[in-house]
Amino acid sequence: MCGFRRLEEISILIKKHPEFAACISDEAKLGVFLCSQVEEDKKEALRKLFQSFMSCPKETSSKQLKTLLKRLQKEQSCDFVHPHEEPPWERKLTRAILRLAQQFPSDSGAMAPFFLNYLLIAPGESFYMAANEPHAYVAGEIIECMACSDNVVRAGLTPKFKDVDNLVSMLTYSMGGPTINAGTPAYGDDRIMRYTPPTGEFEVMIITCNPGEDITLPRLPVPAVFIVIAGSGNTDNEAGQRLVMRPGRSYYLPSNCPPLTLAVNQNKRGPLRIALAHENQHLTQPNLSSGEVGKHWNGEFALPPESPSGTPRHAISPMAKMNLTDNFNNGAQYQVPKL
Repeated sequence: MCGFRRLEEISILIKKHPEFAACISDEAKLGVFLCSQVEEDKKEALRKLFQSFMSCPKETSSKQLKTLLKRLQKEQSCDFVHPHEEPPWERKLTRAILRLAQQFPSDSGAMAPFFLNYLLIAPGESFYMAANEPHAYVAGEIIECMACSDNVVRAGLTPKFKDVDNLVSMLTYSMGGPTINAGTPAYGDDRIMRYTPPTGEFEVMIITCNPGEDITLPRLPVPAVFIVIAGSGNTDNEAGQRLVMRPGRSYYLPSNCPPLTLAVNQNKRGPLRIALAHENQHLTQPNLSSGEVGKHWNGEFALPPESPSGTPRHAISPMAKMNLTDNFNNGAQYQVPKL
């Protein structure tokens, strides 16, 4: 989950799910329903709604969560007849809430998909998250690269302290989902995929070397670190230094280090894959953006716009972080309760 849904989406969910609505004050709900189209007014309405939900008494939120789970479980059962027009996002939303409630019993944070974008990203895809945006990892394995951060403020899905006042005041309340990007080939080699956010602190390269191949890493003018995320192999440089690569091993490369050449024995069954992170060297060529800048995704409720001929067509859909999925451990899952 990453960033807030659009206010229009949240208002639909408030009307559709009375249990969620019961955790929000009437004043905050009215502010959402009557909000103007001015961006600052939308952010203020969202702030009041989020503050109201986070300040809901635990007895109320726990009771409403139990009622919600019973209803959703019934609707997901084989005995419940689903209408044919049920959209995919509704099924995805329901399953996300049921999953979170199972992982974190009695935690009202299980209702977070009602106001946060719930994203499913495939191996090799990534997104960028700007500073002071709410997020939570639900399942799967990711690579996360982040700028220096001085704090973590929690909102739910955790037994740790939740600082609601600081959380409400620090968020940007930007709305809409981030751009999801599959990377861009770098240095003239499609085995080197770069993931470049619009921030100078970092960028990530995913480098893949297949069995029987070798690949030379670029010479970098800045320090870098890399971790082996899949496969095995070895590397040499001009000084004759050799490293044996194994999953989980990490290495530091000083600036202007002689280029390393990775090699994988042709008898190996799979490729060697490493993740390399360093200061952003392609700041003028970012391929990732946050939810408020350069969005390509109009939200789960977006209607396909009309073409000039009238035929419907599909729409193209602090601390800074970039999250990247990889398939270096098929089927493994973990949960990071940092909502």
